[in-house]
Amino acid sequence: MLKKNGWIGVELTDAVIEKAKAIRAKRDAQYGNIYTEKDTDERWLGDAGEILFSIWLKHHKVSPVKWILEEAAGKPDFIVLNSIVDVKTVKRNFEMRPHYTAQVTASHANKEVHHFFFCVYERPTGLFWLLGGITKANFLQKAGYYGQGEYVHANYQIREGHEIYNIEVAHLTPPEEWLASLSAS
Repeated sequence: MLKKNGWIGVELTDAVIEKAKAIRAKRDAQYGNIYTEKDTDERWLGDAGEILFSIWLKHHKVSPVKWILEEAAGKPDFIVLNSIVDVKTVKRNFEMRPHYTAQVTASHANKEVHHFFFCVYERPTGLFWLLGGITKANFLQKAGYYGQGEYVHANYQIREGHEIYNIEVAHLTPPEEWLASLSAS
């Protein structure tokens, strides 16, 4: 594992890719794939984020942990100790920097969750970074809301029929500290 800016970096292995694609295929068979550009569909990266989050928790011997894999649509991803956690993954064409942002689809912000935990996949390096977590209440307080057609920045316009909450990753609690805060509560 690598460390940078309090983040934890892990290599995206072929085994994780295969498992993530299998999970995504099962979910698509169950719920359908509404992604309009199927040729460039990389939603499996979200599943890879869940896998790597699970591996990280096992590495730290966290228990109890429940990964919600069955009937997963509209549900959070994990119950860690007594906290409901939704893992969110973004992908980048550039190396991750502390001033970059992460987002949650607005409808997901209404889920019954206690924490969001963010990951990023860096295409140029092939690394996944566990960026950190934040309580849902703090996330909603610090995140900006963007509706369809609005620009988050010059290169990111919210697509039609979509809305998000976007937060600078500097507001996240680094993974190790975040995990310690869960264990303390």
